[in-house]
Amino acid sequence: MERLTLFFVGVVWCACGAAGQTPQPRATRPSAAAKNVAPRFKAIWEPVNYKEDISLSDVYFVSKEEGWVSGAAGTILHTKDGGNSWTAQLGGDPHAEGKELKHLFFADATHGWAQAWNTLFRTTDGESWQQVNGDIRGDVFFVSHMKGFRAYAGKIFATTDGGDNWKEIFTCHAKMEVQGLTQEKNCDLETIHFPTPRVGYAMYDGRITAKTEDSGETWNVLVGPEMPGDQRVFWTYFVDANTGYETRPPKLFKTTDGGRTWQGVIAQLEQGYPKVKFADRDVGWSILGGTWAYTVDGKRWTSRQVHFPTRVLSFCLPTRDRGYVVGDHGMIYRYRIVPIDYTAKGMIDAAMMPATPATQGSGN
Repeated sequence: MERLTLFFVGVVWCACGAAGQTPQPRATRPSAAAKNVAPRFKAIWEPVNYKEDISLSDVYFVSKEEGWVSGAAGTILHTKDGGNSWTAQLGGDPHAEGKELKHLFFADATHGWAQAWNTLFRTTDGESWQQVNGDIRGDVFFVSHMKGFRAYAGKIFATTDGGDNWKEIFTCHAKMEVQGLTQEKNCDLETIHFPTPRVGYAMYDGRITAKTEDSGETWNVLVGPEMPGDQRVFWTYFVDANTGYETRPPKLFKTTDGGRTWQGVIAQLEQGYPKVKFADRDVGWSILGGTWAYTVDGKRWTSRQVHFPTRVLSFCLPTRDRGYVVGDHGMIYRYRIVPIDYTAKGMIDAAMMPATPATQGSGN
């Protein structure tokens, strides 16, 4: 149940007069809090589209202004000015042949990776891309420009050379009670996230959380309670070593004890496979289709429908006051804070995020 907090503004009356004088009518002065101050800024979504009819699948920004977008026909687009202009580093032609690049990840502004289903591309200068040899499946997550991980089919793989070579480091196996009977079974892992270079989590199978606290050297399997319904986890994101989120579509769950227990979060997410990403500990988003769910305090979530020209397929949140979404037909929309009198063609009103703190995390 949402709580509604009411704020009351009281007016304190003060009187000054010499003793024995006839009281005079007291003038009142409105307090600053009572004045109706017009807002100076507003939040908007505005189009910064790519001018080709091409499906865009993922987006990753390393700062407010510099980022990449990937999509169909082997496309990778780059911007240094927040999407005002785009340069095709790979592909960009909707009629060309090329694999759809569905996943982007960057360790910094020069080291990045783009993936098709089982094909990996890499850049070491932020501009030129080379294909990495081998059958590489499972979305990559790098904790440095050389060391990375991926989870696929119940196994976790690691690389220490930027993705050229991968070594299987863990196979998921768990003992659990099912309908009162003890079972030993293999478990599947698909999504992986490292909130710190040492602490990482991998999930997919219902009830299973694989966790490392020593940079992937060893992994422990945490088994959750048996519950009705589909408990498979399609996405996980941790804001620190112990606090994280997972989506079991269309439901959202949260842990504050490093994955040992999970509690349901009241949040309305889009049907399908929604992702959750945070700019910092408090501000997090989930956007898929036309549903934008967000929290500004890490506790309570609000959902609203945003009427983009087409469905949102992916998003990123580099800071709490800047975000990007992508979709079909070259659609790219940018979230930002602008002066109250700012206008732009195709602009959509948006919810205002709280002021940016001094210290932020990465929300891609």
